[in-house]
Amino acid sequence: REAINRLYEAVPGVKGIWKKKAPNKALFSILGKSNLRFAGMSIAVNISVDGLNLMIPTTRQIIANHHMQSISFASGGDTDTTDYVAYVAKDPINQRACHILECCEGLAQSVISTVGQAFELRFKQYLHSPPKVVVPPDR
Repeated sequence: REAINRLYEAVPGVKGIWKKKAPNKALFSILGKSNLRFAGMSIAVNISVDGLNLMIPTTRQIIANHHMQSISFASGGDTDTTDYVAYVAKDPINQRACHILECCEGLAQSVISTVGQAFELRFKQYLHSPPKVVVPPDR
Protein backbone atom coordinates (compact mmCIF):
# COMPACT_ATOMS: atom_id res chain seq x y z
CA ARG A 1 0.00 0.00 0.00
CA GLU A 2 2.83 2.41 0.84
CA ALA A 3 4.45 1.79 -2.56
CA ILE A 4 1.14 2.55 -4.32
CA ASN A 5 0.78 5.72 -2.22
CA ARG A 6 4.26 6.79 -3.32
CA LEU A 7 3.35 6.16 -6.96
CA TYR A 8 0.18 8.19 -6.57
CA GLU A 9 2.09 11.13 -5.10
CA ALA A 10 4.95 11.04 -7.64
CA VAL A 11 3.23 10.38 -10.97
CA PRO A 12 0.58 12.74 -12.36
CA GLY A 13 -2.53 11.09 -13.78
CA VAL A 14 -2.39 7.94 -11.66
CA LYS A 15 -5.90 6.71 -10.88
CA GLY A 16 -7.15 6.52 -7.33
CA ILE A 17 -8.29 8.56 -4.39
CA TRP A 18 -5.94 8.63 -1.45
CA LYS A 19 -5.81 10.83 1.58
CA LYS A 20 -2.58 12.78 1.69
CA LYS A 21 -0.67 11.72 4.77
CA ALA A 22 2.69 12.52 6.26
CA PRO A 23 5.52 10.33 4.96
CA ASN A 24 6.36 7.42 7.21
CA LYS A 25 10.10 7.76 7.94
CA ALA A 26 10.44 4.17 9.14
CA LEU A 27 8.86 2.83 5.94
CA PHE A 28 10.97 5.17 3.82
CA SER A 29 14.15 3.72 5.30
CA ILE A 30 12.93 0.19 4.57
CA LEU A 31 11.57 0.85 1.08
CA GLY A 32 14.34 3.18 -0.09
CA LYS A 33 14.11 5.39 -3.16
CA SER A 34 11.46 4.67 -5.80
CA ASN A 35 12.48 3.87 -9.38
CA LEU A 36 9.81 5.51 -11.55
CA ARG A 37 11.59 5.04 -14.89
CA PHE A 38 8.68 3.18 -16.49
CA ALA A 39 5.85 4.78 -14.48
CA GLY A 40 2.80 5.66 -16.54
CA MET A 41 3.87 3.61 -19.58
CA SER A 42 1.62 1.10 -21.31
CA ILE A 43 3.13 -2.35 -21.00
CA ALA A 44 2.32 -5.92 -21.94
CA VAL A 45 2.35 -8.51 -19.15
CA ASN A 46 3.15 -12.15 -19.83
CA ILE A 47 2.52 -14.53 -16.93
CA SER A 48 3.57 -18.18 -17.09
CA VAL A 49 4.79 -20.94 -14.78
CA ASP A 50 8.30 -19.72 -15.57
CA GLY A 51 7.72 -16.15 -14.43
CA LEU A 52 6.34 -12.70 -15.04
CA ASN A 53 7.59 -10.65 -17.97
CA LEU A 54 6.93 -6.93 -18.56
CA MET A 55 7.47 -5.54 -22.05
CA ILE A 56 6.93 -2.23 -23.87
CA PRO A 57 4.69 -3.34 -26.78
CA THR A 58 5.80 -0.68 -29.27
CA THR A 59 9.53 -1.42 -28.98
CA ARG A 60 9.30 -4.99 -27.61
CA GLN A 61 11.83 -3.91 -24.95
CA ILE A 62 11.79 -6.20 -21.91
CA ILE A 63 11.70 -3.99 -18.83
CA ALA A 64 11.43 -6.79 -16.26
CA ASN A 65 11.70 -10.56 -16.32
CA HIS A 66 11.10 -12.15 -12.93
CA HIS A 67 11.38 -15.91 -12.55
CA MET A 68 8.54 -17.36 -10.49
CA GLN A 69 10.90 -18.42 -7.69
CA SER A 70 12.11 -14.80 -7.35
CA ILE A 71 8.57 -13.49 -6.69
CA SER A 72 7.92 -13.53 -2.97
CA PHE A 73 4.56 -11.76 -2.76
CA ALA A 74 1.72 -10.61 -5.01
CA SER A 75 -1.43 -8.70 -4.12
CA GLY A 76 -4.25 -6.86 -5.80
CA GLY A 77 -7.88 -5.91 -5.68
CA ASP A 78 -7.97 -4.01 -2.39
CA THR A 79 -11.13 -1.92 -2.17
CA ASP A 80 -9.32 1.42 -2.38
CA THR A 81 -6.78 0.26 -4.99
CA THR A 82 -8.94 -1.93 -7.23
CA ASP A 83 -7.02 -1.11 -10.41
CA TYR A 84 -3.58 -2.03 -9.04
CA VAL A 85 -1.52 -5.20 -8.73
CA ALA A 86 1.68 -5.13 -6.71
CA TYR A 87 4.29 -7.84 -6.46
CA VAL A 88 7.67 -8.13 -4.76
CA ALA A 89 10.45 -9.75 -6.75
CA LYS A 90 14.19 -10.06 -6.52
CA ASP A 91 16.42 -9.27 -9.47
CA PRO A 92 20.11 -8.48 -9.99
CA ILE A 93 19.46 -4.80 -10.80
CA ASN A 94 16.95 -3.66 -8.17
CA GLN A 95 17.56 -6.47 -5.68
CA ARG A 96 14.23 -6.90 -3.90
CA ALA A 97 11.66 -4.40 -5.15
CA CYS A 98 7.91 -3.83 -5.17
CA HIS A 99 6.57 -3.57 -8.72
CA ILE A 100 3.20 -1.90 -9.28
CA LEU A 101 0.95 -2.45 -12.29
CA GLU A 102 -1.95 -0.09 -12.92
CA CYS A 103 -4.55 -2.12 -14.81
CA CYS A 104 -7.49 -1.14 -17.00
CA GLU A 105 -10.95 -1.23 -15.41
CA GLY A 106 -11.54 -4.63 -13.81
CA LEU A 107 -8.36 -6.24 -15.15
CA ALA A 108 -6.40 -6.23 -11.87
CA GLN A 109 -8.42 -9.14 -10.47
CA SER A 110 -7.70 -11.21 -13.59
CA VAL A 111 -3.98 -10.41 -13.39
CA ILE A 112 -3.69 -11.39 -9.72
CA SER A 113 -5.74 -14.56 -10.34
CA THR A 114 -3.43 -15.51 -13.21
CA VAL A 115 -0.35 -14.95 -11.04
CA GLY A 116 -1.95 -17.18 -8.39
CA GLN A 117 -2.64 -19.91 -10.96
CA ALA A 118 0.95 -19.70 -12.21
CA PHE A 119 2.21 -20.14 -8.62
CA GLU A 120 -0.05 -23.19 -8.16
CA LEU A 121 1.03 -24.80 -11.43
CA ARG A 122 4.69 -24.11 -10.68
CA PHE A 123 4.31 -25.76 -7.26
CA LYS A 124 2.64 -28.82 -8.83
CA GLN A 125 5.54 -29.08 -11.29
CA TYR A 126 7.94 -28.96 -8.36
CA LEU A 127 6.08 -31.74 -6.53
CA HIS A 128 6.20 -33.98 -9.61
CA SER A 129 9.90 -33.45 -10.22
CA PRO A 130 11.70 -31.97 -7.20
CA PRO A 131 15.32 -30.92 -7.71
CA LYS A 132 17.93 -33.59 -7.06
CA VAL A 133 19.83 -33.14 -3.82
CA VAL A 134 23.57 -33.44 -4.31
CA VAL A 135 25.28 -35.11 -1.38
CA PRO A 136 28.96 -34.26 -1.01
CA PRO A 137 31.29 -37.26 -0.83
CA ASP A 138 32.58 -38.40 2.58
CA ARG A 139 36.00 -37.10 3.51
